[in-house]
Amino acid sequence: MAKHTDDFKKFIVEERIIKKKGYVQIEREHGILRGTVYQWVQRFHQGTLFINFREKNKSVSKKEQEYEFLKKSFALLKEIRSKQKE
Repeated sequence: MAKHTDDFKKFIVEERIIKKKGYVQIEREHGILRGTVYQWVQRFHQGTLFINFREKNKSVSKKEQEYEFLKKSFALLKEIRSKQKE
């Protein structure tokens, strides 16, 4: 689970970009390391800040699981049909 919510990250990024607060000032006021703030700002500019990569990886994994399930189901149906023809 993420340590900070997207709303909090958005608030911190707004502090930096809109209010033009310095990294050190944000670090002192909110207890967030300036390197972390810098990363959030960079990810915001890249458009990847609010993408939950953990959920994205889970969805890929889920797709792989579904694919494997479908493959097994197809093989089972194929086996059943071949036995019915006999």
